[in-house]
Amino acid sequence: MSEGVVVVVMKGRLWKVFTFGALVLLAPVVQAAISGQIHARLTIIAGCEVTNGTRSGSPVSDFGTLDFGQQGPTWNNPIEASLSDDGSGKLNVACNPSVTGFTVTIDGGTHGDGTTRRLSNGTQTIPYQLFLDASGNQSYNIGQQHNFAVTSGAQVPIPVFGSVVANARALPAGVYTDTLTVTLDW
Repeated sequence: MSEGVVVVVMKGRLWKVFTFGALVLLAPVVQAAISGQIHARLTIIAGCEVTNGTRSGSPVSDFGTLDFGQQGPTWNNPIEASLSDDGSGKLNVACNPSVTGFTVTIDGGTHGDGTTRRLSNGTQTIPYQLFLDASGNQSYNIGQQHNFAVTSGAQVPIPVFGSVVANARALPAGVYTDTLTVTLDW
């Protein structure tokens, strides 16, 4: 009888081992998962962007150059210039819909005297004027605000034309320059 007891015990152990092995094989692979959220945000402020279409890649504060070209020591007619190479003389301003209008003010420049803008070579000055139109009928007076309306989110052109008055007296050779500050308020 002791053999029968041993056999039964062995069968019980085999059964237990077989049952445990089957459970291990049938058990699903244990996985863990966690989920969460990412919050995305963009804040757009009320504002405008100024560009000069002919100067891609220019810094935002570089609105362009009013280039009067080269001239001899005297000239009988005004010398005209526009801000852009294509003669349109335009800066372009794009604003988001919350901005309905803005003002443009141009100061007297580095060499101006408060009433007249002047180009300078360091010792000599030449007076010049700025206009809103190519014909010279609407002036950008020093420090005067000009109003512009923003409609439908389109770009608003800001025209800038310049004129150096005729000069009958011979001027010294050199490069005559000035730097103007243009302020846009909205």
